[in-house]
Amino acid sequence: MFIGRFNSSLQYPKDYQDSHLEDLVTDENFYCCKTVEFKVYFFGMIYNRFELGYTSTDNNAEIVAKLYKNGGYNAFSSLDGTFTVMFYFADGTIAVIRDHHGTHSQVYYNDKYFASSLSLLRQTPDFSIEPNYSALGSFLTIGYIATPDSSFKNVFKLPAGHVLITKGNDCEVKVIFNTDNIEPVTSDKSLESLSEEYGYLHKEAIRRRIGDSHNVGILLSGGYDSGCNLAALRSFYGGSIYSYSIGFKGDNWTELPLARCMSETFQTVHQEYEINGSEIMNLPKIVEYLGDPFVEGGLMVNYAAMSMIGDSKPDIILGGDGSDQYFGTSGREVALHYLAAKYGVKLILNCIYKILNRAPFEKNIKPYRVRFHLDKILHILDGDLFGFPTFLLKDLILSEDFMSISHSLIPDLRSFEHLYTQHTYKSDIEKIINQVILFKASKMASMFGNHIAFPYMDTTLYQFLQRLPVEYKCRGNSVTEIARGHAVAKFLLKYRYKPILPEVITTKKKQGGFAPMPIFFKDAAQRAKLADFILSSSVTVDYLRKDKIEEFIRNYDKEATETGKWFWYNQNKAIQYFNLLSLSVWWEIFVKGEKNISF
Repeated sequence: MFIGRFNSSLQYPKDYQDSHLEDLVTDENFYCCKTVEFKVYFFGMIYNRFELGYTSTDNNAEIVAKLYKNGGYNAFSSLDGTFTVMFYFADGTIAVIRDHHGTHSQVYYNDKYFASSLSLLRQTPDFSIEPNYSALGSFLTIGYIATPDSSFKNVFKLPAGHVLITKGNDCEVKVIFNTDNIEPVTSDKSLESLSEEYGYLHKEAIRRRIGDSHNVGILLSGGYDSGCNLAALRSFYGGSIYSYSIGFKGDNWTELPLARCMSETFQTVHQEYEINGSEIMNLPKIVEYLGDPFVEGGLMVNYAAMSMIGDSKPDIILGGDGSDQYFGTSGREVALHYLAAKYGVKLILNCIYKILNRAPFEKNIKPYRVRFHLDKILHILDGDLFGFPTFLLKDLILSEDFMSISHSLIPDLRSFEHLYTQHTYKSDIEKIINQVILFKASKMASMFGNHIAFPYMDTTLYQFLQRLPVEYKCRGNSVTEIARGHAVAKFLLKYRYKPILPEVITTKKKQGGFAPMPIFFKDAAQRAKLADFILSSSVTVDYLRKDKIEEFIRNYDKEATETGKWFWYNQNKAIQYFNLLSLSVWWEIFVKGEKNISF
């Protein structure tokens, strides 16, 4: 935890007055360094200190001070770690830097203060509790509030891999990892040599993260990503490995048998937990810890996994997150978008989408499926749009002035490879990795005091994949074949590890690290409690139309007992319910200032 002020004359929150920033720190990995020009505060970990030429005697604040002196803020692009850094310069300038993927603390700030949590920033003197209504509308649509916006007006979030620079009333945000001009590449290296290089870099990424620890944990899903982490770890580490897996009670959507197979193959001490839906009763403390309202299909999976670990904590826990996005996802949808634009049918598809994007088709019928897939194809750079579509959101909120404004990127249609590369960096990495997947995984870990690291997010792997041709990321005989679904995602990773992993792992269909969301609304009595909370929340007076919320809940209750509906229809409806519940909880905690909320 940390809080800072942009002017020394400002008062800290009441409970922290007469304190210095050092007094407000609760991070055990905190380092400080003072030079003639500036003072540095460092929170977090650096994994590649030795590769950068530093020793174990250099503290992390001294390392970043030397990096800045040698190369300015851009020098931080060489750092591999999880951290937040603050520079206090002699001329009054203050700079705050976040790591590449924002796996350390989220940084909230206004014109006076910055803090590691929204709860802490809210305690600052004269904090305005005016909600950012359009940002909340965006949350109801996509499940999170994209940086730099936040849930409060005039409060902002510093994006991952960026630096915030302030002096007096001047404020500037600079990007450290610029992806605007990244284009597809070619390589004269053989598949075998690329495979060897990738395997070596992946293993070294794990080695750097575990250090000399003899107490290593790993999140085990039963898929390629966690399986490759485990296989690579076991290839050089002979100590005890503690593995943790999540399943779902009474649901076929479980990978526990596959995770057990991996545990037996690579000899881990294995622990499992089955989500039964009651976990949603812990949502109030999750919302308060996260800050901005946030919902994603894997949120409760991460919560359950981190909760299961308990007090017997490994020194480090390895997560498989981010590998999909580093290689690039949605190859089929990217190919379909590219071909639709190339052959002039994109306009027709847009017309069909507009016809279907209306209330009469918000049912478990075939047109709903068509719209669902068109959403992904036509809005290829926007990320997944689980939540309330625009036409439903207009009915839900009290005023259309509260609607969010969409700012879509222009697709790069020079080739399939150009569009795929743009999607990888602008959607998969900058949106999904930085603001969704790693955000919720790292926050749930820190909520329970667990130290989690993500080997696939290693800086050298990032640089390696920038030099890797698209054909080794998404392999298909042609763009048309990829559009038909005949392609291999994460081709190089699978080529490298397929001979090493059990066949049952390498031949199974990908399921993904998310929960079947209807499980949280399956129990009628529990669902009634959640509905009562939403309808009694003041959010249904100040922001949302209560009659429309009641209508949504009635329809959900009616459909909850029906069977045979499409999985993604059920999933999206449950996510919409989860969004309403999370927003109601957030409103009571952060707008109304309620404490100790329960359902």
